[in-house]
Amino acid sequence: MKDQLNRMVNERDFRQAPDYVAADKEKEKLILKLGTMITDRYLVKYTNTMKTDDPEYWALNAVLTKEEAQFLLNFKKTRVSYDTETLAKMNNMSVEDTQKMIDHLLWIGVLEMNRENADHHKQYNVPIFVPGSAEFMMMNDELTAEHPEIASFFNLMTQMPLENVTNMVPPGGAGVGMHVIPVEKAIESASSSVSVEHLSHWLSKYDKYSVGQCTCRKQQQMRGEGSGEINGEFCVGVGDMAEYCVDRGMGRYITYEEALEIFERAERHGFVHQITNIDGEDKIVGICNCAPGVCNAIRTSQLYNTPNMSRSAYRAHVDAVKCVACGKCVEVCPVGAAKLGQKLCRANGEEVTYPKTELPDLVKWGPEKWNKNYRDTAKINCYDTGTAPCKTA
Repeated sequence: MKDQLNRMVNERDFRQAPDYVAADKEKEKLILKLGTMITDRYLVKYTNTMKTDDPEYWALNAVLTKEEAQFLLNFKKTRVSYDTETLAKMNNMSVEDTQKMIDHLLWIGVLEMNRENADHHKQYNVPIFVPGSAEFMMMNDELTAEHPEIASFFNLMTQMPLENVTNMVPPGGAGVGMHVIPVEKAIESASSSVSVEHLSHWLSKYDKYSVGQCTCRKQQQMRGEGSGEINGEFCVGVGDMAEYCVDRGMGRYITYEEALEIFERAERHGFVHQITNIDGEDKIVGICNCAPGVCNAIRTSQLYNTPNMSRSAYRAHVDAVKCVACGKCVEVCPVGAAKLGQKLCRANGEEVTYPKTELPDLVKWGPEKWNKNYRDTAKINCYDTGTAPCKTA
C-alpha cells in the first residue's frame, strides 16, 4: 500500500505483514474483487489495482468467509436493494438459509436494511465503507474486540478515498462529506432562515429515532488517540437507520424529546451537529454530535484544509464596527477559525491585512499541503502581536 507517512496513523494502527501470503487463494480473489466493488478509492476501483495490503482487503478478509464474500458480490453494485426472496433466487439458496446469511451480514455491518419500497417491507443493500459499513462494523463491540484492526480500517477509510479529490469538492460536500447544522437557537427567526438548517426539521420527517455510541470516539480510543471525549451515546439514527441499529443490537430507541435533549447536551459540550449528504437533498439517516478533536468528518475538512467537506449553509463573519473583542466567538469556534489579537492599524494609519488560508480550489494540492497538526493549530486562538484586547493571551 502507498506509504502512510502523510496519513493520520500511529504505531498502534494495524498494518498487513510484509510477508503475508493468503492461505486460500480463491478467497483472496473474492475479497479483492469485493473490496474493489465497495471502495470509494476510484483510481483503485477503475484500474483494478487493489492489493492484499490495502485496508479494504485485510478488513473484509478478517470478518467474512468465502461464501459470504460471494453472496455480497452477487449484489453487483453498492446501494442497490433486494428483498430476501430475490436474494434467495440470485444465490440459488432457500429463503430460510438466505435470511440466516442476511442476518449474520447485518450483524457484522456489511449489509444495510431499508424499507424504501411501496409496501415498506425490509430490503437489503451493500453500503459503501464511509459513511457505511466501516462505521457499522465499528458499532459492534463484540466484532471489534475480536478484530481491533477494524478501528484502523475505519480511520483509513475516512482519509484515503478523499486524498486526491479535495480540490473537486464543491461547497456543501455534494454527497462527499457531511453537512453542518448550526445550533438551532443561534439561527435568527427570519424569512432568510432555511428550514433544512434546523434540527427539528429533520427530526419531524421521521417517526423512529435511536441512539448509539459514537464510532469516531470509539476508534480514537481503540487506536490510543483519545482526546478526553467520552465515548457516550451521541449518534442519533432516524427512520430505517434507527430500526437497523436497534435490530443489530447497536442502539436503542428514543423519543423525539429525548433526541432533543441529546442535541442540547451536545451543544453544551461544544459539539457540532452534522448530517450525511450521501442520500440527496430530502433524506438523512442520522444526526451526529461531533467532537472537533475526534470526529473523522471534521478531521477530513481540517486535515486536507477543505472546509467544503463539512460545511453549513450559514457563514460566520466579523463586523469590524461592532466587534469589541470579547472573545466569545473564539471560545466557541470548534476549528480555530476565529482569532483574537489582530492589529487594527499601523502607526501611519494603514489598515493591516492578514494572509488568508490557502484552499485547494485555487492551488495545486498534495500531501505537502495537508495539516496533520490540525488539532493543535485549531487551539491557537490569538495572534502573536496586535492591539485588540485579548483575554485568551
